[in-house]
Amino acid sequence: MNIQDSALVIRPMGKEDVDAVVEINKECFTSDAWSKSAFEREFSLNYSYKYVLELNGSVIGYFIVWIVYDTANLMNFAVKKEHWGKGYGKKLLTYLIESFKDKVSAIHLDVRKSNMRAIRLYKSLGFKIISERPKYYSDGESAYQMVLELSTTSDSLKG
Repeated sequence: MNIQDSALVIRPMGKEDVDAVVEINKECFTSDAWSKSAFEREFSLNYSYKYVLELNGSVIGYFIVWIVYDTANLMNFAVKKEHWGKGYGKKLLTYLIESFKDKVSAIHLDVRKSNMRAIRLYKSLGFKIISERPKYYSDGESAYQMVLELSTTSDSLKG
């Protein structure tokens, strides 16, 4: 499924997108950036769903989510810094939520405690902090574990 908004396109990530995604990842994540081989490995995992956000034909953002049982785990998500604050991250996450809301009961993610910009974005979409993971990142920083509970179709039928 693709979503289009004039020059904006969200589509499944292809192997041809890996170099652009690696560059965005390096720009946004210093100590815990994924390697090119880590991104390439995602294509061999049947529970990994990968999408890119294109603006005028150039990849400017992406997300990778793992679906395990009835839970989505947001493993990696970033938007090029030059496009921060323009609503692209929110658009990409909204697409994620809409795409998987009938398939999973919750979306989980980890975020650096110091990443207030991301935390505000996640909270604006309904994510809640449920716990802290001390010294989670390689540089010793702690993470917040956040979750967005989704109402499944069967839940809404119960009334």
